[in-house]
Amino acid sequence: MNAEETKNLFTQYSLNTYKRVGPVFVKGKGSFLWDSAGKKYLDLFPGWGVSILGHCHPGVVRAIKEQAKKLIHLPNNLFQEEQALLAEKIVKSTFPSKVFFANSGAEAIESAIKLTRLYGKETGRFEIITMKNSFHGRTFGALSATGQAKYKEPFQPILPGFKEAEFNNFESFKAQVTSKTVAVMLELIQGEGGVNIASKEYVKNLNDFCKANKMLLIIDEVQTGMARTNKLFCYQNYDIIPDAFVISKGLGAGVPTSAFVVKDEHANLFQPGLHASTFGGSPLVTKVSLEVFKIIEEEKILENTKSMGDYLLDNLNKLKKKFSFIKEARGLGLMTALELDVDSFPIFTKAMEEGLIINSTHGTVLRIMPALNVKKRELDKGLRILKSILNTVKS
Repeated sequence: MNAEETKNLFTQYSLNTYKRVGPVFVKGKGSFLWDSAGKKYLDLFPGWGVSILGHCHPGVVRAIKEQAKKLIHLPNNLFQEEQALLAEKIVKSTFPSKVFFANSGAEAIESAIKLTRLYGKETGRFEIITMKNSFHGRTFGALSATGQAKYKEPFQPILPGFKEAEFNNFESFKAQVTSKTVAVMLELIQGEGGVNIASKEYVKNLNDFCKANKMLLIIDEVQTGMARTNKLFCYQNYDIIPDAFVISKGLGAGVPTSAFVVKDEHANLFQPGLHASTFGGSPLVTKVSLEVFKIIEEEKILENTKSMGDYLLDNLNKLKKKFSFIKEARGLGLMTALELDVDSFPIFTKAMEEGLIINSTHGTVLRIMPALNVKKRELDKGLRILKSILNTVKS
């Protein structure tokens, strides 16, 4: 089947929920993809932040093969070794807590919303404050928490109990607090919102306020977790311990999985029957996640994230100095972006034509989030292509 036939099948049979672009991809290895015509692409946004070890890392492939021969799925009312070991690994890498496994970031966010309802029930509190430009997912609860009207308006009325404050503005947050406020849900780096980074002072103030007022601080680490931002989890950059956090994308490095992590003192709010996930934490995906943790440690991924992240941001700042339409270069670790004065989507499409995959988000932002084992020569190639495209932009 050729590429045109494949695309026609999508048009004929798939629900039109995605703005698909580019060729038909058939193979991936490391930071590269190949299309059905054999053209090679440098992928500096692999899997929308999912493929943190690049495409088809040998360790991930091996874990899938080995586990698939033994046991793929088991219901969660039965015991299995892989899930127990992964929960232990997450807890020992973070703080005393309990873990619930699900399948996606949105599903983990739904778990967090349930926690706030259970926590606030006794005092009659239920409101959650989230931040403008945040993105927490597309299921109905996660969508209601998302701070972007364009995603919510088609589905009004959304769930009640969610309020929005300005990101990085503590006074704006305090203005939204009422006697019904029970929790804050925060991305420390807003990904889809444009790679906006929370300041340490802002996060400290939020954390202190939540403690003083017995409110929950919930951190959304769907995109920032698993070594993306120089630490295993982004909250570790801020000298805080949240009441709960969620992880997904990088946890499976390609297989669908997520985890909801709850501080021990709140864990007993959940009792049998109050929450579940049919496919969450299957032997297959938890085996892969254990391998991901192992690879991060053995291949010194955190060191590479730091060195390559510094190198990438330094070079993005050089582009900012060269091109007047670049407003800002920003990032932490290998989560970086260029904010422009012009539409970023044509640059994204032109880059793909030239064999470079990055991302356009929030209208004027180019997002670059390479695999965490990316090599300097790969970044150099991507920067050369991007620079040549930016040279053609009319501001």
